[in-house]
Amino acid sequence: MRAHLLISSALLFAAITSYAADEGNSAAPFQKSFSLELGSGIQPLHMTLAPSHKEKLAYADKGIITQEAGNLDCPVISFSEVWRTRPHWELCLTEGISWKIMELRQYDNVFGTDPNGNPRYDISKSPTDIGRGASLPVGSLTFQARFIWSPKWKVTVYSALGAGLTTVTAFYPMPLVTPIALRFKGEHFYVFAEATMGPVATFGHGGIGWKF
Repeated sequence: MRAHLLISSALLFAAITSYAADEGNSAAPFQKSFSLELGSGIQPLHMTLAPSHKEKLAYADKGIITQEAGNLDCPVISFSEVWRTRPHWELCLTEGISWKIMELRQYDNVFGTDPNGNPRYDISKSPTDIGRGASLPVGSLTFQARFIWSPKWKVTVYSALGAGLTTVTAFYPMPLVTPIALRFKGEHFYVFAEATMGPVATFGHGGIGWKF
């Protein structure tokens, strides 16, 4: 965590310096643009709140118990639409989806049935590992405004603030904060990396984009 903050602070200082330098230079007339981004990252915070009782009940009927495989076993997929509205500003709408990966263990010994006709499993014996399963997906929709510190550089540096809704938090918005992010751009294709915290991802998020 401390190293993460130090790196973010150093990049932010460099971004402020580049912004000050850019302000004194002239450039070609600004043109608005639209981009699409595909990304992934570390599981967002709301996934720690994601209920898994439905999956547990469904597996329990088959004599299977579940256990989360760990924080890193939570796939994250994001898809963003980005509108460059001014030289130093972008607006971004991101749709995200995540789900939990669970370890599955099976009780093998069956004795009779319960009142609902489901088989009874002998839980006095240790279950066997049978692999992994996936929880129901959790979605998010996040809006953010990005401030471009270095619009004239080959490597774009930006920060962002926003908020989003998730299928876990319902109508309670979750904030998004991106202190620093880098974009390595070509004429159309680019790669980006963000130090972010919010509904999209936690700490790390990156991917590819295409500017139209």
